[in-house]
Amino acid sequence: MAKMPTAEYRKRQDGNATVFDVTAAKAPKFTTMIGMGIFCIVLGLGFMGSDGGLGVVAFLMGGFCLWYGWTRDIRPKGYKENASFRVTSDTIEANGRRFTKDDIHRLLVRNGISDEEMGMVQYDMSAAQASGLAYRAKVGTIANALTVESGGKSTILAGGMDGTTAFGLLSDVSKVIGFQHQNY
Repeated sequence: MAKMPTAEYRKRQDGNATVFDVTAAKAPKFTTMIGMGIFCIVLGLGFMGSDGGLGVVAFLMGGFCLWYGWTRDIRPKGYKENASFRVTSDTIEANGRRFTKDDIHRLLVRNGISDEEMGMVQYDMSAAQASGLAYRAKVGTIANALTVESGGKSTILAGGMDGTTAFGLLSDVSKVIGFQHQNY
């Protein structure tokens, strides 16, 4: 079994601030789609001798499936990019915004995939649907982000993390800014 890509963060001092540099995990490949692409290309090559038009269509579909399966990252914006932010005992600075400790409601880890789910269970599904849901679940393991809530809005500080990295980052940021972090 292939090892799932993980994220990491580094912290460093810059004056009285701690700077967190977060490297987001790379999205896993959608292997079912890649397999379909290979199948379509082989099918297209087989049709080239008898029906060139159908062969070209199958070949193009296969190319698209390969491209899609190899490059697609279904995580929302902010949940897949590298990030850097600064934390002091009084503030968090990220993406050109400054959040003061007194205005922060909470810091939390949020998953960009499961937040979009409606929680419905579907018992009767096709193999294609099951494959898509399995891929979605796999990507969901690296779609965690550390967010700050202030003024009734949530802002992503860093995303693209597995659970261990996200909760480690939450713990370290909480220590720097002086919040009591609870392990849930």
